[in-house]
Amino acid sequence: MPGRTQATLLLAATWLSSAGCGGGGDDDDGPGPRGPSGPVTVDLDAPPPVLLSAYHLFTWDPAAGFAFNDRVVPYDVNTALFSDYALKQRALYLPDGTTARFDPDRPLDLPVDLPVGAVVMKTFYLPADLRAPGDAVRLIETRLLVRHADGWHPLPYIWDAEQHDAVLTPAGEVRAISFVDAAGAVQVASYLIPQRNECQSCHAEQDTATSPIELVLIGLKARHLNRAHDYGGSIGARNQLDRLTELGMLSGAPAAASLPAAYDFRPIEVSGPAGLAPAALDDAARSYLDINCAHCHNPRGVQGMTSQLFLDHASTDLFHLGVCKRPGSAGSGNGGLTFDIVPGDPDMSILYFRTATAKVGAMMPLLGRSLTHGRGAELVRAWIAAMPADDCVTVP
Repeated sequence: MPGRTQATLLLAATWLSSAGCGGGGDDDDGPGPRGPSGPVTVDLDAPPPVLLSAYHLFTWDPAAGFAFNDRVVPYDVNTALFSDYALKQRALYLPDGTTARFDPDRPLDLPVDLPVGAVVMKTFYLPADLRAPGDAVRLIETRLLVRHADGWHPLPYIWDAEQHDAVLTPAGEVRAISFVDAAGAVQVASYLIPQRNECQSCHAEQDTATSPIELVLIGLKARHLNRAHDYGGSIGARNQLDRLTELGMLSGAPAAASLPAAYDFRPIEVSGPAGLAPAALDDAARSYLDINCAHCHNPRGVQGMTSQLFLDHASTDLFHLGVCKRPGSAGSGNGGLTFDIVPGDPDMSILYFRTATAKVGAMMPLLGRSLTHGRGAELVRAWIAAMPADDCVTVP
């Protein structure tokens, strides 16, 4: 089974790499899908277009894949936010003459300053069978975050039945999607396409409980972007941060080799966390929690403020990471357990329970998944099990 899973990931990487060329510079060449015929159009003064194609950000062809316009650069992340096994094509657009700014005081939080007019896009799709990720692909949705002067505006687009275009759908949708997973088992997801106002459930932060809410980005951080991406053509595989710098779309960044990187989850998805050295296990688990949980559970997140559970990569205090900490706001979602993390005992830990369960109201994250991420739950379980044992009751 690990071999089949590995083959699946390699096929996905090959298909997406061939589909990911065509944007971000004038030196892209070689065969590939044809990109949009006109320039990118982002009119911040007009109502958002009803059809996604009006932006001219990218095109998609069932046989050739994705092709991106100029200044639209595809990217990937080291560890991804789990979304019911949906595959994702990510890309970033910056208007001509603008750049993302690397803040040396917050080197892990790129981008802290993307220009007005920037667009972050993520297209979610599923093949009929994850063992053949390039076959019988159905695009589900494309989510845009558009940078206005007053912050980020979320726009959910749902792809039509003919797969010709995506339609702005602020009300969102829940649909049953059946597919075969990498192990050959049939899965049926109750897949959520979020309502526009639900986007802040994951993207909202504030300085205090009474401060205005600010929408922030999740995956576009230096440690998550610090990896190679195959841009195709004469460019080939390049580090994503270095490539953005080469294109003049990122300023002030040092060479990517000098920056930390989040753990690459792909080998864990292939064979699980067994055999990871202690330091690698900790790094992998913290990276997974950072991308999957910390958008809410951080010192500026709404859930972080109420629960005081901080799962972001920058938080190192053991109590706020959940060690021997009683939950502040889990309610019935605690599974009848007492502490967020009981070191050495994942079965008594609320964090593992909420990661592994698919029960509505108990699973974490609360939105964005209806299925259990098997490998992710295995990783969290192994991480807690490897901690020095402490029943959180006995006084040393």
